[in-house]
Amino acid sequence: GYEDAVNAKISGELNEVESTLPDDIKDRALSVFKAAVSEKYSIIQAIEKVEKEALGEIETVFKGQRFKGFIKFDFDSWVVTISVNKFGNGSAQFSAGVGQKKLVCPDPFMGRLSDPNMNRPLT
Repeated sequence: GYEDAVNAKISGELNEVESTLPDDIKDRALSVFKAAVSEKYSIIQAIEKVEKEALGEIETVFKGQRFKGFIKFDFDSWVVTISVNKFGNGSAQFSAGVGQKKLVCPDPFMGRLSDPNMNRPLT
């Protein structure tokens, strides 16, 4: 369940990042998240690190303003979304969603398996 998901570690490649955050905050969040993953943080620890070290900036940048945004990290096996909801007169609230992708057998004619260099003899 939820406990297993948030305490899991992310492995595999980052496929895509989707975000409505300002570029500088998005880039910071991405680098913090990737660092946390490479240091084998659990998903919940990685999310907390991003909230503290990158998304906290939103309170400063959007001081006195309303702001809603998100950043979504799409990995081979997990999708992690962190949402920000900042009220004009208050602090930012964060929420996160974590989903595990079901792995399916890859089509042998798609993707990496059809790499033209795969069966090339080494020289």
